[in-house]
Amino acid sequence: MSMFTRRHFLQAGVGLGAAAMLTPGFSAFLSGKNHRLKVGVGRANVVLTGLYPLDDFVGEHDPLATRVLLLEQDGQRQAIVVVDLTSLTQDVIVRFKSILAEVSGVTAVNTIINASHSFSTPHIFTGASAAVLAAFENAVRSAATQAVSSLQPVQPGIGNGLSRIGVNRNINTPAGWWLGADDAGYSDPHVGLISLNTADGHPLAILINYAVQPAVMDASERATGGRLVSADLAGATCRYVENHYGSGTVAFYLVGCAGDQVPYLQASRHVVYTDGSTDRIDIHEKGFALLDSFGQRLGDEVIRIADGISPQPSGIFRVERQNITVKSQNFSPRHAPTGPVKAFDYQVSGVSSLPVVMMQWGDSVLVGVQPEFSASLGAHIRAESPFAQTFVMTMVDGAAKYLPDSDSYDRFTYEARSSPFAPGAGEVAAQAIIKQLKQMRALPA
Repeated sequence: MSMFTRRHFLQAGVGLGAAAMLTPGFSAFLSGKNHRLKVGVGRANVVLTGLYPLDDFVGEHDPLATRVLLLEQDGQRQAIVVVDLTSLTQDVIVRFKSILAEVSGVTAVNTIINASHSFSTPHIFTGASAAVLAAFENAVRSAATQAVSSLQPVQPGIGNGLSRIGVNRNINTPAGWWLGADDAGYSDPHVGLISLNTADGHPLAILINYAVQPAVMDASERATGGRLVSADLAGATCRYVENHYGSGTVAFYLVGCAGDQVPYLQASRHVVYTDGSTDRIDIHEKGFALLDSFGQRLGDEVIRIADGISPQPSGIFRVERQNITVKSQNFSPRHAPTGPVKAFDYQVSGVSSLPVVMMQWGDSVLVGVQPEFSASLGAHIRAESPFAQTFVMTMVDGAAKYLPDSDSYDRFTYEARSSPFAPGAGEVAAQAIIKQLKQMRALPA
């Protein structure tokens, strides 16, 4: 399946376009003639020793981490925090942003909190698991403290490459569309990179935007039972890159539009039988060999790109936040799909507000949204963006399930039936984001 065409956008927008509005939000930027970008980074492992068993987890294969990027230019600060969790609640995000404000002075509006979206992590809430929450808060505080102390002038650079370790996870079966690995389905192999290098050319921060869920070990258990905590593909890739460049380099996996994208091999794979029933087949601990291999493959491509980046001037330094209004549908996580279907009744229920944050660093822009967009939506936004480098990041400042493309709704996929957004909302949101990017690019320096 090829990426959708302009016709798909127009068709999806009929009857929905009037419901799509960009609500102005906070816009903060300072600009001067003598831009000087400074960056600090920090990384800290989350210490869960003594807390197991934890949810379904009986131990740890590799450590979860928090990574903090602190940026300063013209008296303004921004921050990006990546936490190795599946997703983040608003209460937890508020607590993490409060820590950043206390340690670094960066405001909540100018801070974004990203979940790396590994599925091999516990869930944390403010009302439960106080010890687990404290472990993550301690790691955020430690990483933020490191970022403040390492603040120094940098030279930004951008680069792009390709990695084909991802695959479309929606497959057509006699019983309907379900989860699996469709080599013929649309995938976005694009690897976007922003490198922030010190005066001697050493990468201080490497930002990776890739549209694949870190889900090699999703739902996999040990042969003897019980799951092992892992940062999965995000952690394996970042550690590989960090080990290559040595002390001082921190890599950030900013998960892209991966709602319908998974690693093409998984430890616990989906199967659909001829009678339409579904199951998973697990290779257990052997799956970690896949994880190491994929982390190295993606990491090698990141290193290749980073070693050949194109330097970019710092330029405008700003954060903008808006809300896009799109149509919604009835959905409850308690009624998540359990198998393929041939028909489904989408019940449009009103409108929803979809927060969008945009960070501009010169001719680079990072777009952040909560829901998991389909890969085709992210690729379209990037292709239409007027910026030299455009990241489209999901799982930013919260989570909102899936925002699929129109094809997914037509096929009654897992994502479409698990979405709080109505058919066509994805294309409407993408067009609204593109419009805002063009408006942002046209603003005076």
